[in-house]
Amino acid sequence: MKFLFFIFFISSSHFFSQQIKENIFTLKPALGINASQIHGDSYNGFNKLGLFAGIAVNAYLNTKSSFEIGFYFSQKGARHIPNPVKGDFNFYFLNLNYIDLPISFRYNLNKDYFITLGPSVAYLINYYEEINYANYTNSYPFNSFEYGVNFGLGKKIKDKFFVELRTSNSFLPIRDYGAIASHVYYSNIIAQTFNKGFYNNILTLFLSYKINLKRQISESQ
Repeated sequence: MKFLFFIFFISSSHFFSQQIKENIFTLKPALGINASQIHGDSYNGFNKLGLFAGIAVNAYLNTKSSFEIGFYFSQKGARHIPNPVKGDFNFYFLNLNYIDLPISFRYNLNKDYFITLGPSVAYLINYYEEINYANYTNSYPFNSFEYGVNFGLGKKIKDKFFVELRTSNSFLPIRDYGAIASHVYYSNIIAQTFNKGFYNNILTLFLSYKINLKRQISESQ
């Protein structure tokens, strides 16, 4: 068994080094902005803005497709401003700071446009919640992890620069309604499935830059 493991390790190392030499891996630093809302908080609109920044590793498969693993700092949440003219005096602000780890399949539609699709998991670092100008942070805890699905449409704007608009939605609650949820009846299965708490809805616009690793690795060998 140890011998087989040794053979596997040597073969994998050789394959990995060959892949790097053939330049299938690239780094992609990214910087952008989130427009966020919370499904389940009774307010509508992508009114909460936040920072989106980090880096991804892209693994080339062929001329049309590749995989990406991202590591991003992502600010999500919700924001509602009172509108006294309409009799609305409610104020709500929620800022959620996440470390976001999406895994995306990228497919090139042509030489300029591409789409991305895949799941993500995010870890909640901390949050701040304000209801009618009173601090409610830690009064109603949020779940430590967010599980979501992402879809994006992007465009190459220069040889190594890309812009992408991505939508992200959590499919499990980031905050549970708890016992209250079991007493609420919904007439359709979609509502029954996705009305058990708070869910993140995010629109992200970001710019990324491709860093080719082949030159750096070749020079170091």
